[in-house]
Amino acid sequence: MSACPEAVDLLIVGAGLSGAVLAERCSKVLGMTSIVIDKRGHIGGNCYDYVNREGIRCSKYGAHLFHTKFDRVWEYIQTFSEWVPFDHRVKGQVQDDQGVERLVPIPPTQETVNLLFKYTNVEGDEAMRAWYEAEQVPPSNGEATNGEEAALSRVGPRLYDKIFKHYTKKQWDKYPEELDASVLMRLPCRTSKDDRYFSDDYQALPLRGYTRIFENMLLGDENIHVRLNCDFFQHKALGTLPKHTLLVYTGQIDSYYAALGMPKLEYRSLRFEEEYVEEPDGGYFQE
Repeated sequence: MSACPEAVDLLIVGAGLSGAVLAERCSKVLGMTSIVIDKRGHIGGNCYDYVNREGIRCSKYGAHLFHTKFDRVWEYIQTFSEWVPFDHRVKGQVQDDQGVERLVPIPPTQETVNLLFKYTNVEGDEAMRAWYEAEQVPPSNGEATNGEEAALSRVGPRLYDKIFKHYTKKQWDKYPEELDASVLMRLPCRTSKDDRYFSDDYQALPLRGYTRIFENMLLGDENIHVRLNCDFFQHKALGTLPKHTLLVYTGQIDSYYAALGMPKLEYRSLRFEEEYVEEPDGGYFQE
């Protein structure tokens, strides 16, 4: 990180994915100069990862899974890292209709309904579509007015009660009937046996972690300067922000509007708890 110039084309707030890509592209394509500031003590934003003392790569703010269907995006990110293929799969622990705990694919697939409902034996896409149609409950007024009605119209009451009703409560502390219909209308209704969480052509993880990508994007480019432990709002109040032609804000949107005196946005929250588990026999703590 070289000494910052007196004035730049761009002041970019946030050294995360958006800020880093904008700085890199504006430099390489347009020849623009920028100062990227971040209130944290590291680059990478929420994608920041590090290797701990046990030699395990940790994602400080939760796991990030790269996936895209666009060739140009895949070609672009390969210039900053080597990648290893990774198809993300999610399984939920759910009681079947006999009260037995099962690990089932989410979003639901043919395997999900076959495991949860004893007398169900869905084989093939057409059979799965027919199963959904038999289960679905159309909204009484013809159009879903909340998340519960939307979910019932998509997957029916049995699958809704087993998975989606409690998922939204855990995720956002709201039951589906408290959410807008559009939220639950996004439910993927899989008809195939494909149990991958994403269906994009390109799915991978960076071989050396995400932080290395940001280092390759931001550091060593004479047009890009980085300042860490630099709070945008504090410096704005003091009038000590670097001189710039354009401001690009990529930080928390609620912090930006709170500084303008607007009310707090409603958000889910996450609590991170770190725990080290000794490697068990067989090498896996979970399946």
